[in-house]
Amino acid sequence: MKLQNTNLVKIKKTVLKLVDFAMLVAAGTVLGATEISAASDAYRSTGMFGITQNQTARLSVVRDDPFFRDDPFFRVELSFVDGEGNVLSQKIYEIGAGKAAFLDLKGRDILGRSGNRAQIRAIVRFVGTPDTRQAENCIPTLEVFDSESRETRFLLPAVQKIQLPTID
Repeated sequence: MKLQNTNLVKIKKTVLKLVDFAMLVAAGTVLGATEISAASDAYRSTGMFGITQNQTARLSVVRDDPFFRDDPFFRVELSFVDGEGNVLSQKIYEIGAGKAAFLDLKGRDILGRSGNRAQIRAIVRFVGTPDTRQAENCIPTLEVFDSESRETRFLLPAVQKIQLPTID
């Protein structure tokens, strides 16, 4: 009986991994996942999006390490930049396993009282060496919400870079 339960658990885990893989591939196709290479900084970026004076953009990241809870923190840099690449807001966080962080950018802070709309993008950069970066365990999301009512205007869900096994 124990052997049968073990096999059932393995099958469930395999099916869940396949479903996760399919969802990630679909999301990557739709939203355009950023390629991460060992030779360059590991990062993820959104495309350009707009916020108005009465909106706030929130870039969030959670470290989802279900199997590595004892690992120490890792560093992640959250940024908002304009179309020219100028940094509008930036902060570095040290995130422990299962923990999260966020960075807010208020439209009124970058537009002032006279501006109508700003085009920006969000960047998550993983700080450290390739051995200490754990980008595959970091799940970023972007939300734009009304600053007064706190109602979400839009949400860009996580797009994960997946490492496919090589077949020799």
